[in-house]
Amino acid sequence: MKPTISIIIPTWNTAQITLKCIQTIKKHLPAGFAQIVIVDNGSTDDTPAVLGKMPDITYVRNSTNLGFSAGNNVGVKKAIADYFLFLNSDMELTDSSLVDMVKYLQTHPDIGAIGPMFLNPDLTPQGSVMPPQTPLNAFREYWLHIPAYVKYIPQTDTPISVWAVSGGAILISRQDYDRISGWDERYFFYYEDLEFCRQIRHLSKKVFFYPQCQVIHRHGASGTNVAAPKDQWRRLIPSSIKFHGYFMHHVINFIIWSSQKWQSIFPKK
Repeated sequence: MKPTISIIIPTWNTAQITLKCIQTIKKHLPAGFAQIVIVDNGSTDDTPAVLGKMPDITYVRNSTNLGFSAGNNVGVKKAIADYFLFLNSDMELTDSSLVDMVKYLQTHPDIGAIGPMFLNPDLTPQGSVMPPQTPLNAFREYWLHIPAYVKYIPQTDTPISVWAVSGGAILISRQDYDRISGWDERYFFYYEDLEFCRQIRHLSKKVFFYPQCQVIHRHGASGTNVAAPKDQWRRLIPSSIKFHGYFMHHVINFIIWSSQKWQSIFPKK
């Protein structure tokens, strides 16, 4: 019997974290509801031994780390369902509410992509929704200290339309995935979700936040080995230029930099 969704999970040197993710999927979702596709991006740890021979798992191994976007696109080639859930390896399901989120997308054709609420490991809410990434919003956030630019938690108990949701857990139909030509592989690890949601909006469809479905996100665990903490910010720059364009990237970067510089010279008392 054909599954309702294919859950595509890229992983790179996170064998035990990914195993935990898989275990929560199997625990909380009905039998046969989901196909699990693991895309091993050339792991050098014990990922092939731990995950490669698991029953009821579609395991794909790339020879090198292709990045998040390309890894997802590789996973889609093995997907057999009509809906795709792209899921970070550091996610854990808490219950079966994903089933309801899928039904919500199926019954609302004006929605192109939908994402759940993220929780920290202590079950407190975690920001997973992005506001428009404009210079004005950057100015409001960093100079006026009005929340307007960074990830936030919508204060709602019902599904709402938003500008963008995190790619850590995002659901889309096969039809709309094909219409946007999948994930943009110019983005290796950052900004790919903003581009994904932008392409959804270009279809004149909506991006939705669905708070009734809640997943635990062990933030950063799936990308811990990508770069040293002090160098993580450097990896944002190429993707930011791709997303914003060279000029707008520098405008936004100047707003953020100048605000930090001002506060270092004139700290609040």
